[in-house]
Amino acid sequence: MPVGAYFGRGTPNTPYLFPEVWKSLGGEFLWSSECYNDDVPYWLDLPWEKDLPEDKREGMLFIPYNYDCNDGKFHMSPGFGSSVAETYEQYLRNTFDCLYREGGKMMNIPLHTRVIGKPGRSEALRKFMKYVAEKEGVWVTTRRAIAKHMRSHFPYKPNREWMRGA
Repeated sequence: MPVGAYFGRGTPNTPYLFPEVWKSLGGEFLWSSECYNDDVPYWLDLPWEKDLPEDKREGMLFIPYNYDCNDGKFHMSPGFGSSVAETYEQYLRNTFDCLYREGGKMMNIPLHTRVIGKPGRSEALRKFMKYVAEKEGVWVTTRRAIAKHMRSHFPYKPNREWMRGA
């Protein structure tokens, strides 16, 4: 069973329903990506937990999603164009370089096999990943691993919009 979700077509209440549904199915819910507003994960209070004792609150870990580096832009106009893989590779490098300089940031690269799986596009991704691998201190990982890291090193603290404006 998945431990997180990105639905992308919900209401403002959608991300807060995920933990309830997962629990009802006996699963563990670690994160939601129903947000597009940051380059770092963060915690938010769950509305229905406000009357619970603090030690019983779980909060919600948000790991932001973005369309910025999404390979779907090969199919959008204006986007990366249907065959301009070098533009995509350069855009990924520019984005990475900026976030790397800032430090402590997360770069999302949403990929779809039917899009990035084309030979020229996958070659651009391969070149970018090789570029990233040459940089010191970079962690290429999954949202599950990010969620586990956040939970163990930066656990939820009730009544605090975690790291917002800090």
